[in-house]
Amino acid sequence: MAARSSHRRSWRATLALGLAPALLAALVAGCAGARTPDAAPTTTVAPTTTTTAAPLSAGEQVSFYVPVVGNCFDQRTVGTPPATSMIYLLLPCRLPHQSEVFATLDYPGPAFPGTSVLEQYAKQNCVGHFAAYVGRPYETSRYDLAYDLPDQKGWDNGIRHVIGCLIASPDTERLAGSVRGSRQ
Repeated sequence: MAARSSHRRSWRATLALGLAPALLAALVAGCAGARTPDAAPTTTVAPTTTTTAAPLSAGEQVSFYVPVVGNCFDQRTVGTPPATSMIYLLLPCRLPHQSEVFATLDYPGPAFPGTSVLEQYAKQNCVGHFAAYVGRPYETSRYDLAYDLPDQKGWDNGIRHVIGCLIASPDTERLAGSVRGSRQ
């Protein structure tokens, strides 16, 4: 059984309500200006996403995982019921994957604080590392933020108290390629 748990939290709705008036004002101001004939048109390339999962043989299967910045992985259930277990499948980032680690946090304190405390700690501290990795603030990025938390069992076994700050696709698609420096 995996000694960690992933939690996906999106704060987009909260941020959108707070940013909507400022974005609307900027849009109106931008539309009011005249375009000069010598301005070069700009284009952006959408990142690659897919719904196809990489085969288990494409990566390294581990039952316990301590997040490392730059790692790409899936969490998968393997085995046949009733003998199933959760594993981490570490994948090359060029292959389709669910998550990419963009930062790690060491939670202070010797005692397991509980999942809700770890979630709050991740929520408060992961966002500040997002722009340095992706090249764009989380609030304007197309990606979602998630986190990988240590659980009670791993904590009690003396496993490092590392929280993984993760980037995930905002829908059910998988990322294909690293998002590092993507500015998306």
